[in-house]
Parts: sequence; structure tokens; C-alpha cells
Amino acid sequence: MTAAADGSSSDMDAYLRGRIKGAFDMFDKDRKGCVIQEEVSTIMRYLGAYPSEKDIIKKILPEMQEDEPSTFVTYDRFEKKMLEVLYSHEYEPDTDETLLVAFRVLDPEKKGYIDADVMKDLLVTKGTPFREKELEGFMHVAKDGETGRVYYEDYISLLTHDVDDANNK
Repeated sequence: MTAAADGSSSDMDAYLRGRIKGAFDMFDKDRKGCVIQEEVSTIMRYLGAYPSEKDIIKKILPEMQEDEPSTFVTYDRFEKKMLEVLYSHEYEPDTDETLLVAFRVLDPEKKGYIDADVMKDLLVTKGTPFREKELEGFMHVAKDGETGRVYYEDYISLLTHDVDDANNK
């Protein structure tokens, strides 16, 4: 039985702190106890929390910043906020069914895919636009290399499998 599974609060804290520290350390390449603020969303998603970029910029980063704004986030401040986020369940991922409904709105002809160029356009022009690095990461995972299409049921399956794996670590 894992520490998280036995139900005690202090064991749960220790378990979550260990996961948070492990994830943070993957991005703290210089071992200085801080990461660049652009990595915060990636680390949070690795830990199973999926805030919007707007929430990261407007709510989360300001709470993680020192008194003077910086381009870095320290481990102590990241851990404090991340524990709060994980315990509140505020940024849990959408279900596979919710994602499927959203993709189907973009596929009125029910082809089972969306052309990558159409998807790119949507991701940079609608809602909170993806940054170039995010767009590249998405396309690397979601786009079929042979057809140039995003087969959304395959992508959702991969995405929800990755989330399940992250939550079970």
C-alpha cells in the first residue's frame, strides 16, 4: 500500500511532497532550487493539474513570485501552491467524454479527424493562444506523421492514458 492509499494526512502530505519534488527536480537542471516561470505549467500538468494559461499568468504565478517579480519560481513557493492545487482538485483534467464532445464540435462531418493546419489555426487564434513551444509539443504528439491529421479519438486515448499514468505515480 502506498502512503497515499492508507489515508493519513501526514502520509498523504509526504507522498505529494515527494511527487512534487521529483517533478520539480526534473526541470531544475542547475540544482539551484528554482525553475524558470515558463516551466511551471509543464510541471503542474505532469503532476495532474491542468490550469489554463490565463490562470497560470493571472493567478498562479503571482502567488509563486517573490515580493519582487522574477522570471524564476523557487521550490518552496512552488510546493506550497502545488499542494494547495492538488488538495483543492481545482485543475483536474477533463474527462475523455468531455474532450470527445469538444473535438466533435470541430468535426461536424464526423470524419474522425481534424486537419493539422485547421487545428493549429484554432490553437493560436481562439481562446488563450498556445505559445509556439506548446503548439510544437501538441502537434508532435497529436498529428499523424503520414496524413498530417489529428485523429482526435487516438489523441484523447493517449492523453487520458498519460493522465492516468501521472496520477498513479
